[in-house]
Amino acid sequence: MSELSLRIATSEEDVLKVLVVRGIVFIEEQKVDWEGEIDEFEKTATHFLGEIGGQPVATGRLRHLDDGWFKVERIAVRPRWRGEGYAKEIVTFMLDNALEKGAKKFKMHAQVYLEDFYKGFGFRREGGVFDECGIDHIYMVRKDD
Repeated sequence: MSELSLRIATSEEDVLKVLVVRGIVFIEEQKVDWEGEIDEFEKTATHFLGEIGGQPVATGRLRHLDDGWFKVERIAVRPRWRGEGYAKEIVTFMLDNALEKGAKKFKMHAQVYLEDFYKGFGFRREGGVFDECGIDHIYMVRKDD
């Protein structure tokens, strides 16, 4: 299998590919409503795209918040390409990009079953389980002091 090619989505075509991955994973597979998936931050967030041979397979979104935090969001890998380590690759790429910009504080709403995955990146859980778009989530943070 070819290696994953990662980049920041800069063109309209790149953003379309990002939305295709998210549509497959979140809207079709996880049954999130369109209104819950596509929001007011699409035009201001930094979108990340992972491709194999031109095929969009992975994505993520990062937002630099006004309070100095970076919010990690919308991590998705299409079903056919799961189990290859691509989620780890795209999250690493996203965090490295933010760290290069001086980020020291990250937060996210992680799906509960992914808690251990994100702990591997230094995130820790804060608080209990909450519902977001019909899916159980937890609030996780990482501070690089």
